[in-house]
Amino acid sequence: MIEKQTTKILLAASLKELCEKKSADKITIRELTQNCGLTSPTFYNHFRDKYELMAWIYNQRVESSLKNFGNGDSFEDVICKWMEIILEDKNFYINLLKNAAGQNSFRYSTNDHTINLIADWIKIRHALDELSPEIFFCIKFFMRGVSELVNDWALGNRDCTPREMAKLFVSAMPAPLKPLLLHI
Repeated sequence: MIEKQTTKILLAASLKELCEKKSADKITIRELTQNCGLTSPTFYNHFRDKYELMAWIYNQRVESSLKNFGNGDSFEDVICKWMEIILEDKNFYINLLKNAAGQNSFRYSTNDHTINLIADWIKIRHALDELSPEIFFCIKFFMRGVSELVNDWALGNRDCTPREMAKLFVSAMPAPLKPLLLHI
């Protein structure tokens, strides 16, 4: 049976197809929408800009990788899955990392989303109404570092496997986060 595609999925497929042929920063909204038979206003009903679409593609996968976190999957497993997402569609993600820079870029949008996901997961898992400023700072500090090192890894410095890299991240985790993310 053919599955109905949502507008967001059509736009994502269009972006991925166009990224096979050209740099992500050179793709226009008009090109993106014409490629999948939609209009620019339709695009803007769903996304603020192409960077938000880029982040949405990755963030959907990241969110689904968290579904078993704490229920069989360790934090190391989760980080490993995030890196494997990049490997599964390596050329697409390398294009985004190299050619989608700036304040609303793919890198910042995905990292901010991941920081919020981890913060929300900790609050839910540990029945906290709020996180202390220290804990939130540690999450942000740690995830910014993880993000930059994963970006370096993805862009060609892959001198270790996702599992090996994930082990290194876990060992470098700030002490205040360990009881919240590792001892679950």
